[in-house]
Amino acid sequence: MALRLNLYHEVIKAKALKRRDPLKISIYVLSAIAALCAGWYLFQLVNMHNLTADLKRVKGDYDKLEPLAKAAKKQEDALTQQGKLSVQLEKRMESRFYWAPVLAEIMQLVPREVQITRMGGDVTGDTIRRCTLTIDGLSAGTDPRKVAEDLRTSIADKFSVKYKNVTSTFKMLEDGTETVMLDGKQMSTATFAINVQLYTGDDKPAAPVRKKK
Repeated sequence: MALRLNLYHEVIKAKALKRRDPLKISIYVLSAIAALCAGWYLFQLVNMHNLTADLKRVKGDYDKLEPLAKAAKKQEDALTQQGKLSVQLEKRMESRFYWAPVLAEIMQLVPREVQITRMGGDVTGDTIRRCTLTIDGLSAGTDPRKVAEDLRTSIADKFSVKYKNVTSTFKMLEDGTETVMLDGKQMSTATFAINVQLYTGDDKPAAPVRKKK
C-alpha cells in the first residue's frame, strides 16, 4: 500500500482561507453595489438631460406661441364686445317704440265732435319705456265737456289692452268762448288738453313710494 504525505496542506489551507476571506467578499459586494449605483446615477443623469432638453424645446415653443395667444385673446375680447353691442342694438331696434300705431288708434277714437289742434309725444327709458302723449283739441256739442271726457276715457280703455299702467288725465278742460256749426246747429265748445302716459317693456315700472305723514 502506497503512502502519500501532503506537505503543503498548510499552504493549501491558507490559500482556501484567503479565497473565503469575508473582507474580500464584502469588498466585492460593495464594489458591485457601487457599480449599480453608478449605473443608476448615469441613467438618471441621461434621463435628466433629456428632460431638460425637452423642457427647453417646450419653453421655446411656448415663447413663440405666447404672443400669438395674447393677440388671439385680444381679438376674441374685441369680437365678444362687438357681439354684445350688436345684440344690444338689435334688441333696441326690435323693442323701439313706434308712434304710428298710437296715432292711428287715436284717430280712430276721435269723434266727429272733436277737432285735434295739437299733439306732442316723448319717450324716455331703455328697458322700460315711458311714453307721454299730449293731445290738445276742441270739442263741440250740447255738452262739450262730456264729449272731451268720453274721448279721454276711450283712450285709456283702448291703450290699457296693449300697454301697461296707462293713465289718461286732463291737463286742462275749459268752456270755449266760441260756437261752431254742427249738423246745422250752433253748438257750444270746450277746449281741452289730455295727458296720456303708458309704459312698454319687459318689466312693470316700480310703484311710487308713498311717504308716511
